[in-house]
Amino acid sequence: MINSTLSLSFYDIIIFYLSIRQSYLQGGKNLIDLTVHKKFKYLLFSSLYFSEGLYQAMILIITPLYLINKNVPLPIITLIAGIGYLPWGLKFVWGGIIDFYHKYGRKKFAVFGTISGAFGFFILSMIDQYFSLIFFTLFLFIGYTGIGFLDSATDAWAIDTTKKEERGKINSSMIIGQWVGKYLGALLIIFIGIGYGYNVSFMISGFVILFFAIVPLSVKYEERKIGKLKIWSLIKQEFSKSITKVTVMYFFTIVLHHALYFTLLVIYLKTFLNLDDMFIGFIFAFWLVAVIPGSIFGGFLADKYGRKLPLYIFLICLLIFSVIPIFTSDFYILIFNFSMLLFFANGVIAANWAMIMDIINPKISASEHEVICSIVNFGGIVIGSATGALVVLIGFNNLFLLSAIIIMVAMILLYNIKNVDKIKWSS
Repeated sequence: MINSTLSLSFYDIIIFYLSIRQSYLQGGKNLIDLTVHKKFKYLLFSSLYFSEGLYQAMILIITPLYLINKNVPLPIITLIAGIGYLPWGLKFVWGGIIDFYHKYGRKKFAVFGTISGAFGFFILSMIDQYFSLIFFTLFLFIGYTGIGFLDSATDAWAIDTTKKEERGKINSSMIIGQWVGKYLGALLIIFIGIGYGYNVSFMISGFVILFFAIVPLSVKYEERKIGKLKIWSLIKQEFSKSITKVTVMYFFTIVLHHALYFTLLVIYLKTFLNLDDMFIGFIFAFWLVAVIPGSIFGGFLADKYGRKLPLYIFLICLLIFSVIPIFTSDFYILIFNFSMLLFFANGVIAANWAMIMDIINPKISASEHEVICSIVNFGGIVIGSATGALVVLIGFNNLFLLSAIIIMVAMILLYNIKNVDKIKWSS
């Protein structure tokens, strides 16, 4: 059942590329209609998130490794990664722009963001030859601003075109695309960077992102029949609801865990286990065997049994695996532990995003979604930026313990989210 829902057959892929070719030969008249070819929703959103994941690999994995090799101090490294990630905290701006100019549609903003992200990589490839910490940070930020538009437009497009009972699976496909882009992207950048220089690997990554712009360009966009919106008035109305407030508090808390642990993980592998860059790249690629099934099961279970029950189960497991590194230094046990942690973390992420989509007013899907994301991401940016300093001040074990405490707080907040599975919006 899961495979038939989430996967595309070889035949589907061939039809997709033939449709692209035919569409452009006929001046774009035969763009793929998502209401007819429903499976292509998964390909569309996963491909857009793949581009996003590739850029996240640059910020969250490559930047620490790259700057450690250039002898930049650890607290400065995570601060730079946090600054580069700052557009994630400004998503309310990108979402507001997308909703304010909703007559242009989500598709155009998604394509704009994809192309902007690609050019961000191109600029970074030129900076590498004449390395400057200031310019590296600046253009990392600028490139990720484009990815912010891509992400905001993609999220709104997904909300507009999906039903409640398929959002768990749609979010699974998006998360899988993101993590494949992040983990295989990290391996690609490291492999080419070691062999030919990081300027070459950044350039190739830009071309990869640019190539994937063909997917949204090949999809027919259905215009939304919505008049002039009082966006901020509607957002204020939605945030006056108890369910919105508590859900955002829960989401803010659990993202603190993800930001802390995922930043900590790269530093732990590099400095505590003393692994080289290439081996770290292979480990992250290997972890796709945990990330992909975790995302699928999280989304599938959230659609089948509601959002909260699967989240409780996954959070309890996540709590256990978060603290195990305190009690062992065995390499193989640690790699297995982190694999299981990533499995359950991605189950949580898939169910979380489905729940967030459920509470959002579809009239302001871009704005409200990105206001929520901005709130929770600011917390993630702050704790992620401070991770390097925290490692120096209190050590790895205390940070593993802190991550477990954060999960316990999140579970209390989740308990206080009432009737989320009963929400219905009129079309």
